[in-house]
Amino acid sequence: MTTSKTKTGAQCLVDCMIEAGIDTVFGVPGEETTDLMEALTASDIDFVLCRNEQGAAFMASVHGRLTGQPGVCLSTLGPGATNLVTGVADAQLDHVPLIAITGQGGRDRMGRLSHQMIDLEALFAPVTKMSRTLLMPGDIPASFAEAMRLSMAGRPGAVHLCLPEDVAAEETDAAVLPVRPQPQSHAGQDDLQAIADQLSQAKRPVLIAGAGVVRNAASQSVRHFAETTGIPVATTFMAKGILPAEHPNTLFTVGQSEEDWVDLALQAADCVLLVGFDAVEYPPLSLLTGGTAPVCVVDTDAPRADTGLVIAAEAVGDIGHALSDVTDRLNGATWTDGPAFTAAREGMTRTLERTLTDSATGPIAPNDICRVITKALRPEDTLLSGVGMHKLWVARNVQPKRAGQLIVPNGLAGMGLALPGALAAARLQDKGRVLAICGDGDVMMSVQEMETITRLGLRLTVMVWVDGGLGLIDEHQGEAGPNFPFGNPDWDRLATAFGWTHAAVQGLGDLPDLLHASHGAEGPTLLTVPVDYALAGQMPGRQSEKSGNPRAA
Repeated sequence: MTTSKTKTGAQCLVDCMIEAGIDTVFGVPGEETTDLMEALTASDIDFVLCRNEQGAAFMASVHGRLTGQPGVCLSTLGPGATNLVTGVADAQLDHVPLIAITGQGGRDRMGRLSHQMIDLEALFAPVTKMSRTLLMPGDIPASFAEAMRLSMAGRPGAVHLCLPEDVAAEETDAAVLPVRPQPQSHAGQDDLQAIADQLSQAKRPVLIAGAGVVRNAASQSVRHFAETTGIPVATTFMAKGILPAEHPNTLFTVGQSEEDWVDLALQAADCVLLVGFDAVEYPPLSLLTGGTAPVCVVDTDAPRADTGLVIAAEAVGDIGHALSDVTDRLNGATWTDGPAFTAAREGMTRTLERTLTDSATGPIAPNDICRVITKALRPEDTLLSGVGMHKLWVARNVQPKRAGQLIVPNGLAGMGLALPGALAAARLQDKGRVLAICGDGDVMMSVQEMETITRLGLRLTVMVWVDGGLGLIDEHQGEAGPNFPFGNPDWDRLATAFGWTHAAVQGLGDLPDLLHASHGAEGPTLLTVPVDYALAGQMPGRQSEKSGNPRAA
């Protein structure tokens, strides 16, 4: 029985979460989390009961991406914790703030051969910034405060706290520690001048903006820099939307495995400025293959030395402040497009406007699906992509209306994020619609969370591109290698079983109307779309388009 001065370890942990502003925990409970669940239930924190721990971690990851605050996920010991790992690793590699909490057996069972007992601290260590077992209830406030700090410090990431059931039940009088804000330092003056000097010597500089720009709310700073200097901007998958497709400074998106229009510009560049670029988004050496242009870096954290990049100048600190300072140091210098930049922009613009689907019914070329999505997309909507062949097309061809509107898992690139992630996004959505785009392989990784979405009464749309196989894997296997076709469920019965509305797209002719109708639906909608990647040359890229069957849009 607790007194007014004491509380259980579980209650202490919940109080720490409340102090830190945590308002939601996604998870699946177990026997070893009984005390923690009682404390959560007694608090104002929302607990979202999920159908699989992986889905819970994906939800927490998307919650963290959209709010900038750590998403929290919970599992019990053993298989619950192992299920959690994939989503935690996703947050770690995409630099998303996340706190994973796992239950554990009592301290007397730790280190012994015992039912469901594995070393959870060791299990999570490779996929987190910190993995710690809470061995004493009095240590909970300090450990949680450090978990919050680490999850958001530098490049954000995941942390893991393991709570043994006897520690959760034991009493403590430890006081909650306040969460200290993380100040953002400014880059050094000499470093900023070095970047300005490199740009001043260049005739064809290019800026590549990465996820760190969106993560640090610096999108407007990048746009202002581009418009002031005339330097063109390409983005990674995760930074799309910083410049709209019609912007005169856009070079669209880098990161395709096939040569694309933007590669023409990169090959012609004589200085490359990486801003908020995470090496996990795309191997930097592959991005700049064949180029001898000096590379400059602006980021909130020092770039790793093992990327292989030779960096001519770097400025580590607040991105917006750094770009503003460099702009001033350029003393009004501006750049105009060279032939390669113009060709890249015009080539990609033509690509986005082309129609490759010949019939109003039947399978649709992926670029045509993307064009319909772009036309239907409103600034207030949120869009998520799963992983597979469809992700490459979405990341290249769908054009967001704002930065952060499109979530593309790209570090770990684990299948199954989009559907549960849509749940997390819909919970935060004040207006507009959430659209998750999945392949038929991707969606089945998390299909059980359709029940969770129904139970929570959420409005969202899941669009499934149906081709009956693992298209990206088949493409890599080649014609001589094995392919991996599979059967799909009866989508209408599946949707009905979960209480969803189902709309089966018959072809390009009815896709716009059905997508528009799903935006206005009250509950969740499953939209199935037949796709034929061969109509567009399978993989997106400048060369593969030549094998398609283009006609005027």
